[in-house]
Amino acid sequence: MKMTFISMARTGVSYTEVAEAATQLVGQGRNPTVEQVRLLLGTGSSTTIANHLRHWKSNQEATNLISAKENIPPELVAVMKGLWERVIDYSQEQVIIIENDYQNTIAELQQELEKYKTNNQRWQKLHDQWVAEKNKLSNDKLTVEQTIEFAHKENASLHAKQDVLLQQLRDKQERIDELHHLHKQTQTNLEHYRESAREQRLLDQQEYENQKQQLQSDIKKLKTEYELQREKNQLLQQDYQTLQQTHLHLEKNHINTQDDLKKIKIKLDDSEKSNNEYLSTNKSFQIQVATLQKSLDEKTNKYIEFQSDNKVLSQQLASIKQVVIDLEQTNKLLTQEKWELRQEKAMLEKQVKQMQDTITA
Repeated sequence: MKMTFISMARTGVSYTEVAEAATQLVGQGRNPTVEQVRLLLGTGSSTTIANHLRHWKSNQEATNLISAKENIPPELVAVMKGLWERVIDYSQEQVIIIENDYQNTIAELQQELEKYKTNNQRWQKLHDQWVAEKNKLSNDKLTVEQTIEFAHKENASLHAKQDVLLQQLRDKQERIDELHHLHKQTQTNLEHYRESAREQRLLDQQEYENQKQQLQSDIKKLKTEYELQREKNQLLQQDYQTLQQTHLHLEKNHINTQDDLKKIKIKLDDSEKSNNEYLSTNKSFQIQVATLQKSLDEKTNKYIEFQSDNKVLSQQLASIKQVVIDLEQTNKLLTQEKWELRQEKAMLEKQVKQMQDTITA
């Protein structure tokens, strides 16, 4: 940020320096010319010295008039005028110093305000990033919830398929039991048939052989069907075990998903907490900016008050002139009183000496 400062460097000799040099030359009985003043000061341009010397001579004429009119020693008038001019120069220097301090304070406050604005922009950027991460986490949470819901549905579907397969397995087992029962009943019927048809074996031998072959064929088919049913049963058992493993895997995935969901919730809570802390910090920064702005306004008001005080000081300087005149009058009275005191002192010393001489005698 560009900063403006009021320069304090001197560009030439001041009126006070020229006036003092001219007074010194007059005290030495020499004519205060431009060259003499420049030689005594050792610096300064001829034009500047000539202007200050002209001003000094005009003031000297006014001083001589005041001295002649008021019966005041010219040296005392010159001293008072020099004192007055020093007061004026000192006041102007103090005004310049205070203005410099005010400008520096304004510049520092502007720099600090810019710094807080930069920090505010950086915190706002971080807030936007946190909001983006929060939205991303919310989307991830929604995706995980959808995945969990799909896994629940898939798990329910697998459970339904498992129930259907178990029902089919029970039906097959019942069919096998029914075939076993039929086989036993066939064996019982066969024995009964042998006992009842033994008398007619010769007559029914051919028919018996045919029926026997037919029964053996049926038994063979039943055994074959039994073996097939047993193999299917084994396959169903394997499928059931596979379904059990799949179910365990899904349960494990479900537990992992629940853990991930908890972690995401914790991260989301941390993000919300960080967001709240950022909002609190941002509010604090806004309060500090407002405080700085208030301080800047107070500095501006103080500067305005200083300008008003400067006017009052000018008025007070006018009053000082009157005080100087009063001091001159008082100085006359003090001089008279001093002379009278000296007379009284001399008389007292004379009396003391007489008393000492008397005591000695």
